[in-house]
Amino acid sequence: MMYEQEQKMEIGSKKGNGKNVGFLRPLISAYSTLPLHGITAIPGKISGALMVANSIEDAVPLIHGPIGCAFQRKINPFRPYLPFYETPCTDMNDLEVVYGGEDKLSLGIKETYEKYHPNLIVVITTCASDLIGDDFKSVIEETKAKGDVDCDIVYATGDFVGKTKPVGYQDALYAIVDQMLCNGIGIGQEKEEIDKNENSVNLITFPIHGAGLKVAEMASVLSEMGIKINKICFNHTTVKDLYELPKADLTITDYPMAWARLMKERFGVDHYEILAFDRYKETRDPELFSPYGIEGSTRIFMEIAQQLGKEGEAEEVIARRKENAIERLSKVKKGLEDKKVACMGGIHGIGMSMLSDVGMKASVIIYKTQALESRLTSDAINEMLDINVGLARKYGSDPEVLVNPTIEEEIKAIKKTGTDLVLSMGASAHKYNKEGIRTFDSMRFTLHHQRIGFGTPIELAILLKEALKKPQRRNPLLSMLEYDSYRNNLIPEWAVLADMFATIREGATGDMVMSENVYTTT
Repeated sequence: MMYEQEQKMEIGSKKGNGKNVGFLRPLISAYSTLPLHGITAIPGKISGALMVANSIEDAVPLIHGPIGCAFQRKINPFRPYLPFYETPCTDMNDLEVVYGGEDKLSLGIKETYEKYHPNLIVVITTCASDLIGDDFKSVIEETKAKGDVDCDIVYATGDFVGKTKPVGYQDALYAIVDQMLCNGIGIGQEKEEIDKNENSVNLITFPIHGAGLKVAEMASVLSEMGIKINKICFNHTTVKDLYELPKADLTITDYPMAWARLMKERFGVDHYEILAFDRYKETRDPELFSPYGIEGSTRIFMEIAQQLGKEGEAEEVIARRKENAIERLSKVKKGLEDKKVACMGGIHGIGMSMLSDVGMKASVIIYKTQALESRLTSDAINEMLDINVGLARKYGSDPEVLVNPTIEEEIKAIKKTGTDLVLSMGASAHKYNKEGIRTFDSMRFTLHHQRIGFGTPIELAILLKEALKKPQRRNPLLSMLEYDSYRNNLIPEWAVLADMFATIREGATGDMVMSENVYTTT
């Protein structure tokens, strides 16, 4: 479907009393209702808790459930080289499901400690142990009281954080703060009694991203401002490091975290979220939703400084760092200005940096709206399209916009506009490569390079030049498969399964109905 600014697309999604409601709040609400299965890759209950335990050097997980729950991530790991090697399990069977698994859990805790001698055991419950109602807290308290286990023990059920996603990761960290840090420091102890590390912050990033890479420049900039780094997690993090988190004045996280809010409630440690759409919900400026690139990083650093009362020191440091980055970038990006790029899903994150920092032009913008049509109104979806087109034009582009095109329509528009590069995830690159069109893997860049800092656009420019130099490929192996016409990253059989799951999901989570400014579930 072609899209024009003057003629709005008509999509059969639901409106609320004829009101024109913006897209941001409904989009957040829609994400929060996704079922667990839909987020297992980012990650779900067991895998998320495993990631937390795995990222703490002296911690070991203990899965309280059937053996298959422990083996699943070994055959389907997030990374081929990271299959969660230590996954002890209580090996619940039919007998425990009928009579209860508390004895097995107690024995499992004791055997895990005897084998690994960790400083922390993270008990991860499963569907089986949850459904039969095992009293995890009492078992842990009784096991520790016997004196056979001399380490901290917490349990994560997936219920502590409600619908906060990703549930497993959030839940395990919440359990550590609630069950371990509070007990270790002393519930009811006045926060003034904690040996505070004044003017310091905790830098917290998602374990799968690799915190060392993600926060090195941020830590350097903050230190120059006079802001001390209390702890960086999760990067060679130990249980001792976790106990020192309450010493900071501020915890900085990638996105809103339930355990960071609990830290403020229990210890008075404030929190700042880099990706917090609520902070700018009153604005219509799309650039405020992207914290990356030179201008985005400038804003994030200043907001952190303001929260700690360091605005004066920050201004000089940010101006100097920014000037240096712009000078370096001007040399690196030569030859990239005015190169044409096709963007998938709008201009944000890496796409925005390509235009604003590197100087490339958006030649084609491709939207896939099927997943949004049952959750957002046509007005809200059109608002998203308008914002992205307006942003592209602000940086000198006049893109052709395609809404739910077939792959043939995509290829035709890309070739007609003389596009040099397609911004695409690696899994779908073959569709363009077989037509001799070069691609840039946006997901790889996001996972391994994108971060808050002035060096990111420079790395982006270098990698873009490398991508443009790659030989054109016309016979990638994946292109030999047949794909669905519109969801062209899925083979027909998987597209049918996706439709089936979407139908089941609607029944499980309820249909999204708009009532003025609020989405409710029926």
